[in-house]
Formats: sequence, C-alpha cells, structure tokens
Amino acid sequence: MNFNIYNSIILAGVIQGFIFGAVVLLSKKYRSRSVFFLALLIVVYSLSNFQFYLQDIGLITYEELFSTIYMPWADITPALLFLYVTLYLYPDYKIKRKTYLVIVPFVFTLILSILYKVFVRLELKNDILINLTSFIRDYIAYYTDLIAALLYIVVLIVLFKKIKNYSQSHNKFEVNHIKLQIQWLKITLLILFFLVLIWIALVVLDIYIEGISFYPIWLGVAFLIYWLGHIGVYKFGVDKERKQIRLKRQQKEIVVIESKSKHLIIERLKQYLINDKRFLDPSLTLEKTAEDLDLSRGHLSKTINTELGLSFKDFLNALRVEEAKSYLLDDDFSNYTLVAIGLEAGFNSKSTFNASFKKITGETPSQFKQRRIN
Repeated sequence: MNFNIYNSIILAGVIQGFIFGAVVLLSKKYRSRSVFFLALLIVVYSLSNFQFYLQDIGLITYEELFSTIYMPWADITPALLFLYVTLYLYPDYKIKRKTYLVIVPFVFTLILSILYKVFVRLELKNDILINLTSFIRDYIAYYTDLIAALLYIVVLIVLFKKIKNYSQSHNKFEVNHIKLQIQWLKITLLILFFLVLIWIALVVLDIYIEGISFYPIWLGVAFLIYWLGHIGVYKFGVDKERKQIRLKRQQKEIVVIESKSKHLIIERLKQYLINDKRFLDPSLTLEKTAEDLDLSRGHLSKTINTELGLSFKDFLNALRVEEAKSYLLDDDFSNYTLVAIGLEAGFNSKSTFNASFKKITGETPSQFKQRRIN
C-alpha cells in the first residue's frame, strides 16, 4: 500500500464530502434547490477522488480501476456547478431543456465505461472487438477528462457572465430585496478556472509522457470539497436568516420619524436616511446622498458636521448600530449569526459591523448580546 500525506489529505476530503452530502441531503434545514445541487456536486467530487485514491494507494491497479469501479464522475460536475450557481443567484430559475445538453458527455462516457467493463469480462477474441475495447480504454483514460475540462471552461465563462448580469441588475438598493454577497463566488470560480487549466495541462502531458502525477488536481478537488461545503452552506444560512429578519421588519408597522431639527437640509437628510430606510444600503456614500438630495457634497458634509456634530459616515453608522441593536434585543433572532444581523443593519461585512458597533457603544456586538443575556 502506498500511503502518503497527499492521499491522506485526499481521503480526508472524500470522507468530509460524503458526510456533508448525507447531512445536507437528509436534513430539512437545508431544503433549497441550490443547496441540493451543491450537495450533489460535493458528493460527486468525493466519488471521483475516491476511485483514484483507491488506485493511488495500490488497492487496485490502473487497469483494474477502469474495468471495475471507474465512473466518469468528472463529466457531470460542470452541469452540477452550473445548476448550483444559477439557482443560488436566481432561486426561481426554471431549468431549461438545453441545460441538459451539458450532461451529454457524462452519459456518453458512462455508456462507454459500461461497455468496456462488459467487454473485459467477456474476454473477447474477435480482433474488431478487441480493437474497439482498446479504443474505449484509451478514450476513457485520456480524452474524457480533456472533454470534461473543456466543458468546464465553457460553463465557467457562462457563469461569470451570469454573475456580471446579476451585479448589473442589482446595482440599486431595494428595501424589499436582498442583494447577495457574491465576491466569494467569484473567487471560487476563479480558483476553479485555474485548476481546470492545470487539469488540461496534466491530461495533455499524460498522453505523451508516462508517470504524470495528478496530485495537484486531486488535492485541488479536496480543497474545493472543504471550501464549497463550508462557505456554500454558511452563505445559505446567512441569506436565510437575512430573509427572516427582513420579513419581520416588513411586517412591522412603519414608524415615520419626525425630525426635531429646524434645519431644512437635516430634515430632508433624516427623511431620506431614516424614513426611506436608505441607511440600510451598505454602498451608500456621501456623494450619492448629496446627489439624491440635489446638494453639493461639500455643503451637505459641512451642514451635517455643524448641525449634528458628526461626520456623515459616523451618523450613518450610528443609525445602523441602532438598527442592529433592535435585532440583538429581539428574542426571535437570539440564535442568528452576527453576520446576518450586521448585513441587515446596513454594514457590508462583519469586520466593519464589529468596528463601528464598538466605536459607538464601547463594546462589540457579541459583548452587547452577552451582557443582555446575563
């Protein structure tokens, strides 16, 4: 047996992938079309790595792998990735018939794999069938991975375009709509893109050079299993909590805050930020606010500093902190993550939420929450 640190990491990823898939697919907590395809993707990644792990440690030979347990799992992963990302961005997306064309390479190679196993078992003597068996073996061993990798490139290009379209169509703040944080998704797909390029290079080299190691790809897949399993479900949980917070906020009677300031600009500012809930927009800037109020940036900034004794940023964050406090004090959200609460209060990240909350209150959100409990 050939055990080393590399295939140990691969095995750890496989086990984690199987556990993750079982938990997600069997749990009512994660009932979502996007998470369903995420779980399938991770399980398939795990199955793909597991069969090569068995060959790598010497439990079966390379020839035995293809004649017994081999399945072209890699060929179906582009389709699962496409469905996961698309449904994550657009939960109501209706799967079109042409989408199923992405699984054609998988079905084709699956049929060839089954035929190869049958031919090997029959120990065919006919020269034509022997040559056909040899052709199928070479196709499965070399070209199926190349086709799957090229299909990945196409799918990734399409997904990058979908992400761009999503960003462009959700560039304006809407009180009743949650804009997903997709930077992590861009990074994930970019990492996958470079892994696919390495995969293509290794497959091409393997055609001409014997003994090429595929550890970089197998280890990369092990990393993806961990990363997608962790961040994918985490983001799903945060988005689900944000929807619940926003739903409750919408169900509450809207209280219009009347400004006590005699300054017209400050009254308009408070109407804009508080009554219209614009302070919940994490991308809101002084420039944007001044533009919407038909004022110059400098004049608005000076007025805020003079009348309120605060900078625009501090005033904005003070409103957000008060919003966050209302969630932290609400028993319905006692088990919600601070990330979901911070994002729904208008902050763009957990770090800015923590920093602003501590600057204004003297304690972190977790300390504030803990003090309330005690």
